[in-house]
Amino acid sequence: MKCLWLPVLLLAALFDQSAAQAGTRICNDTEALHYLAVSTRSESGWVTEGWRPLPPKECTDPVPEGHRGRFYYFRAESPERSFRDDSIRFCTAPGRFRIEGGKGCMNRGFAEKGFAKVRAGAAGQNILLSARSQPGKEEPPAGAIGNEEPYAADVLFQGCTRIRDNARVTCRFVGGGMEISTEGHHGFFDTQFAYLQGLQSGAPLIVNGVLTTSFGPYGELVLHSVTPRKPNRFDRMLQQLQGEWSSVKDPEDRFTISGSVRQASYYGYSMAPEFVSVQGSCRGRDQRGDFLMAWDRDSGTSLCYRIKSLSSDELTLEYLPRGIGLAYHRRR
Repeated sequence: MKCLWLPVLLLAALFDQSAAQAGTRICNDTEALHYLAVSTRSESGWVTEGWRPLPPKECTDPVPEGHRGRFYYFRAESPERSFRDDSIRFCTAPGRFRIEGGKGCMNRGFAEKGFAKVRAGAAGQNILLSARSQPGKEEPPAGAIGNEEPYAADVLFQGCTRIRDNARVTCRFVGGGMEISTEGHHGFFDTQFAYLQGLQSGAPLIVNGVLTTSFGPYGELVLHSVTPRKPNRFDRMLQQLQGEWSSVKDPEDRFTISGSVRQASYYGYSMAPEFVSVQGSCRGRDQRGDFLMAWDRDSGTSLCYRIKSLSSDELTLEYLPRGIGLAYHRRR
């Protein structure tokens, strides 16, 4: 039996790929990882969701059940590439998002981006990303200042690293399914970064600034302010998850959570580290509850689990959307 976290990802990809055969699929025929945002129509109106990773050589049918239109719209982003849209614009946000309605994006704190039009329900039709995504950086719209977006979020501090002969530092945060980094001066004359360098990893904060780069689960922030905050219930649950856990079915299937980083192993073989966060929703689903989101910073793949029970020594998760149950004991 292999590590449960890894097979869940592989099985999910296999089943989702099979299910996608029924309708119009979007296929990544390029060599670059892309992140996909899709706008579809429900009973209440247009709903835009993103950013879903679409690795090279994979396809997806992104239309949910209940879509009420003959068409849907999508946008795919990848570094150093530009996307050719159809001049139809919807609201987007950094990291994982679900936005209802397509109007008044700026007034609601969202970015407005161009999407491409696709006829829904055409069985066997494949939309190739190479026809829309081309090498070369995208030019910002007239009047825009780059791709900068206002950003404010509850985050957990991940630490700072000195760079450039110790003259500057890069500090990192995790929150809302994103890893955010910001760069500043090392030393006490930069009070915000002096404050950050004195914090322990895992400190709860509120950050405000301008997001200059956002790509899937990553973003770069020009920091305007940082404020300490009281831990919320999700912070407390993540704190309760700290330590080493092993599968009830296979004790050699283990993972350790330290701060916002999870390290899984199977019979001593270590998997790639993942970032984790505890949230009130996951992947834009309508369900509300307690969810554990884990994402690989290198591949961009992510997994979502409902936390069914959590005590000092026991943890039960449900992998979404397959409904697979996973049970763990605390080792230490």
